[in-house]
Amino acid sequence: MQSTMQEAPLGIARLLRHVAAVTGGTPLVAARPDGGRWRGRLGDLALRAGRLADALSRRGIATGDVVCSFAAASPEHLEAYLAVPAMGAVLHTLNIRLHDDQLAAMVAESGAGVILVDGALAARFAELAPGLARGAVRLVIVTGQDAPVSFAGLPVETIGYEALLVEGLPRSDWPDPDENAAAILCYTGGTTGQPKGIAYSHRSLWLQAISLCTANSLGIGEATVILPAVPFYHVNGWGLPYAAMMAGAKLVLPGTRFQPAVLNPLLDEEGVTLAAGVPTIWSDMLAARKAAGLPAPPQLRRIVTGGAPVPDTLVAAWGALGVETQTAWGMTETSSMSAIGAPSGQVAAAGRVVCGLEMRTATLEGVPLPADGRTPGELQIRGPWVTARYFRRAAEDGFQDGWLRTGDIGTLDAEGRVRLTDRVKDAIKSGGEWIPSLPLEEAIRSHPSVLDVAVIAMPDPRWQERPLALVVAGPGFSPDLMPAHLSARVAKWWVPAHWARLDSLPRTTVGKADKVAMRRMLANGDLQIEQIGAATPA
Repeated sequence: MQSTMQEAPLGIARLLRHVAAVTGGTPLVAARPDGGRWRGRLGDLALRAGRLADALSRRGIATGDVVCSFAAASPEHLEAYLAVPAMGAVLHTLNIRLHDDQLAAMVAESGAGVILVDGALAARFAELAPGLARGAVRLVIVTGQDAPVSFAGLPVETIGYEALLVEGLPRSDWPDPDENAAAILCYTGGTTGQPKGIAYSHRSLWLQAISLCTANSLGIGEATVILPAVPFYHVNGWGLPYAAMMAGAKLVLPGTRFQPAVLNPLLDEEGVTLAAGVPTIWSDMLAARKAAGLPAPPQLRRIVTGGAPVPDTLVAAWGALGVETQTAWGMTETSSMSAIGAPSGQVAAAGRVVCGLEMRTATLEGVPLPADGRTPGELQIRGPWVTARYFRRAAEDGFQDGWLRTGDIGTLDAEGRVRLTDRVKDAIKSGGEWIPSLPLEEAIRSHPSVLDVAVIAMPDPRWQERPLALVVAGPGFSPDLMPAHLSARVAKWWVPAHWARLDSLPRTTVGKADKVAMRRMLANGDLQIEQIGAATPA
């Protein structure tokens, strides 16, 4: 028997129509580069998005064509998030912090003909521009500029964003594209090799946004005020912009700067109730608040964090301000948040797999392991908003029997709760046994003289590998203090005998500890290593 339901494709054109007709009165706030704030409503955003889509269509952008964005968390970028997919084209969000060669290769691979550039990032784009000259780019659109701006080495037409919008009509009646067609193209951060592209479908973006609105997930609704302290190019701002527009939740955008001087005033003055970002964001904001003697943000009830280990001390410090912490796990390949924890639950647990996705643990050879909460293995995942392949890569690259290999090691219990213990590439094989770096880092970080830490493997003539702890040290730190501190927290043979001090840990473009850079520093002899008489494997 066939159903009696109407056929109605899911996608961004449907979301644009919803914003125009239903959630248009929702406020939108954005920090401006000059320190002020832009204020508007989602309805205005929808009208301008319609103009942008119509203007691009008149400029020859057709179904399946690619428009790149080199932009921040701004209203204009949000308009492009609606306009470009709604008209059937593909928005390719460029990670502005990647190397120019990588960015040029991405633009060439996607075949983009148009690039939208945030005027506040024009100087950074000028560095990249000469590398794009051999590609298909024919038009550059610059926001916040009254007059056209030219970029040396890229001899193509440039136009101001507002001037382009004048060319279009404020349409919101865009027909639905094929829900399985690409809507957004995003690349991984390249921490394990060259960045790889993920082409999100209209359907996948819609389903993931709905998932974030459910009560067991983030529970986003019209009363929520969201500050996504996440660049839009990082997994579509973790999916939060689309979820907010779907629910009619007020969005507070940080613009180009994700520093406490911008974020803390937004928390305090815009009634933010839910905020999201990597742990370093919340550590920096907390330190700045303490230094300035600021009280708790008046309306903030919950922060969502992930992408890196979340220290217990950070959860406790925000908890003392009356703010709960919610952990989440996800990847570019899984449209971001795919396992979400209960607020201020177990920090070591990444969360519970959201409805619609399936997860398993397996050996590196692909043999499934029991979901008993004890047996560690590689986490593998599948579902309607998980990629089935990489853009223009071999179909089997990174997959096993239809499951995405995440590269994360962890456990899974019978109720779908995920606990991460390491990355496959970061675990330390010592004397034939694995030492997981994440719990070891958490144990070291719990010492009051340790401000930050990362653990990597260093070669050992007897044990093949031993842990090396790279520490950002506070007052009173000494490696000799650590064995006694760690003995009650981890197995004796996990305790590092080798320590190195850094002023700060190198970070990736999305704020994660950059262990590739740390391993390079070790290999190049750039670390001053202190050795103590710690335990080695029995």
